[in-house]
Amino acid sequence: MGQPKITVFMAAYNQADFIEHSINSILTQSFSDFELIVVNDGSTDDTANIVESFKDNRIRLTHNDGNKGLIYTRNRLLTLARGEYIAILDGDDIAYPDRLKTQYCYFMDNPDAVLCGGHAAIIDENGNKTGDMLRVPIDSNVDLFMLFGNPFVNSTAMFRADTFKELKGYQNYTISEDFDLFIRMAEMHKVTNLDKTLVDYRIHSKNTSTLNTDLRLANERKIISHMQQRIGIPLNDRWLNLHVELFNWAPVKKHLNDYAFLFNELKLANSISNRYDEKIFNQFLFNKWMDILISDQINSLNLKWYFKTGIFESSYFSFKKFRRAFKNSIKQL
Repeated sequence: MGQPKITVFMAAYNQADFIEHSINSILTQSFSDFELIVVNDGSTDDTANIVESFKDNRIRLTHNDGNKGLIYTRNRLLTLARGEYIAILDGDDIAYPDRLKTQYCYFMDNPDAVLCGGHAAIIDENGNKTGDMLRVPIDSNVDLFMLFGNPFVNSTAMFRADTFKELKGYQNYTISEDFDLFIRMAEMHKVTNLDKTLVDYRIHSKNTSTLNTDLRLANERKIISHMQQRIGIPLNDRWLNLHVELFNWAPVKKHLNDYAFLFNELKLANSISNRYDEKIFNQFLFNKWMDILISDQINSLNLKWYFKTGIFESSYFSFKKFRRAFKNSIKQL
């Protein structure tokens, strides 16, 4: 078999209940020029036997020497992947039939892009649709959304293999290693999400992020600290704590003034470092400020906060939001 266009990668640890469906969703893709690498990470159930039961020469099954964890397993791509692009699919998720074709065509039309993802539909442990979605931002400035959350669903991610290898793969941020990788890609290249639902994302009791919440939060904190430093904010626990609250969408009403100070610090630092386009960055922060004010946790869209000095600019004026802020201000008199 010649060099495939796409390497589909599946890390598998005790996925016997789900992996057959995941593999079938790849083998039935409308785009067929791929290899499927399955790395068995020391499974103690029937995972390996299920993979071996498939008789398709595009599947390459390899085994770790025991359970090494996701970072080690995913970094085996550095030597195993032969495709020009790498598509991630977790061993419990389901790819839609045109997933690979859709993303490959996007890269052919956008040679400057190195990463793209898409939306995901939520399914339960039994594969039933819950009606919920993981909707990702499809804005042309997806990289800005990384400041306040991971704008990618990992099982929808496809990225250039050469960029992945140049960045030396995943770093030691357990549970958040994909987010860190995407940030590093976005620092130098174009990244985006397609307005397409690409996978069914399975929610169940054994989801890695569910089982390791404390570790995920600790590593997210480190990543956020690094993002602040890249923008130009020096190490400061106050700014970091506030940023972490907003990143995890746990805003506190009594911290509104502090959030405003944080946003002003971000604007000032960016104006010096030029990490992001200043006009786009400032508009993004104002939009995020509006999201905070209208959130259920805060619910304080009034004139005092709408026209907050340092965040509001006249070009951001929205009559609809102004009217709502005005009405809320009147109610408080």
